[in-house]
Amino acid sequence: MQIDATRLSLSDGVCWIYFVLDVPSRVVLASCVVRSLSMHLAKWTLDEAMTVLSALGIAERILVQSDGGSDFTSDLFQQACLTYGRWVRCKVSQPGGTGILERLNRTYTYQFAFRQDWHSMADVRAAMPDFHRWYNHERRHSALGYATPWSTLTSSANARNAA
Repeated sequence: MQIDATRLSLSDGVCWIYFVLDVPSRVVLASCVVRSLSMHLAKWTLDEAMTVLSALGIAERILVQSDGGSDFTSDLFQQACLTYGRWVRCKVSQPGGTGILERLNRTYTYQFAFRQDWHSMADVRAAMPDFHRWYNHERRHSALGYATPWSTLTSSANARNAA
């Protein structure tokens, strides 16, 4: 699982979007649109992602990967990661790093956000369910053999739960 934040400039100021991505399935498990980054909001977004996995019956310990931002290196966030598994600081350029999540950030920005006429953080928040639906359920991914992320995650969860 990878977590990161991406920045958008709007007419009413800057906002950030935390994304949590399940790497094997490419599902965006959670997102949070915020005015500024904080350890509390990073942890909340991670907690939301774990709630999605739990609802699917996925309860194994996870590896959380992030960059070295202060929100992710904080004691609060680190404790949450230890509760769920463990945390590793990664770079985009290293093998096994956060490159997959950075690709999500670019996809969000160039294939979704830049096509909108948003003026406020409220506009961005209101559009997040549409983005989740499009990215997880409609957009096919070449890395998944042109399957959707959600179908990949649910078939994986069903296989785990059947075993």
